[in-house]
Amino acid sequence: MKTLLKVLLAVFLVASSGAPALGSIVINEVELNSPGDEDFTRTYAWIELYNSGSASLDISGWKIVSSENATAVIPDGTVIPAIGYYGLTKTLDWLPHENVVLVLVSPNGTEVDRTPALSDTEDNELSWTRDPDGRDTDSIDDWKFLVSSNGF
Repeated sequence: MKTLLKVLLAVFLVASSGAPALGSIVINEVELNSPGDEDFTRTYAWIELYNSGSASLDISGWKIVSSENATAVIPDGTVIPAIGYYGLTKTLDWLPHENVVLVLVSPNGTEVDRTPALSDTEDNELSWTRDPDGRDTDSIDDWKFLVSSNGF
């Protein structure tokens, strides 16, 4: 019986040592209303993803979908290193400034992460960020409205 348990444990460890868990990638920071000219020519919205895992992860084909059904697809060849970041920039009109929920979805349709409803009606340097980076307790308390760090 002990031998069988050892074999099963060894198989489990080998099988689980492959790709990092999807849960290691989170939506880490969101800028809904960057400072600048509001004619949408020089301002943008951006979303930062963070990999808290111990291995790089290819996120090609993943999507960020908003509660307004706006969708951004992560380009092919996009890899986030371990303890690394990826930033996606869109024109400001891609997202509204109030009550936006963003959902990170893997190519097979699995929901990887979700933000609470976020609002930013101020044209300033503040953005919604997980504090500290990668904190994911599925609580609104994970998020703070702080000075933007965009990729740090």
